[in-house]
Amino acid sequence: MVQTLDTREEDFPARFEALLGMKRESSADVNDAVAKIIADVRARGDEALIDFTQKFDQLDLRQAGIAVTEADI
Repeated sequence: MVQTLDTREEDFPARFEALLGMKRESSADVNDAVAKIIADVRARGDEALIDFTQKFDQLDLRQAGIAVTEADI
């Protein structure tokens, strides 16, 4: 499950520290996975972002949209 954090929330520092302290996969595994994702995004652009968002966040960006406002940037 994806955990979201909001820097504006009062408990953000504690939740962020807890997230950092969680046991994760080994760095080598993570680095390899991230490198593959980055390579795919570079090669396929938005299509890769749409696919990864569906895979990891269970959100269909084709329906939800991927437009970013100037205010968000």
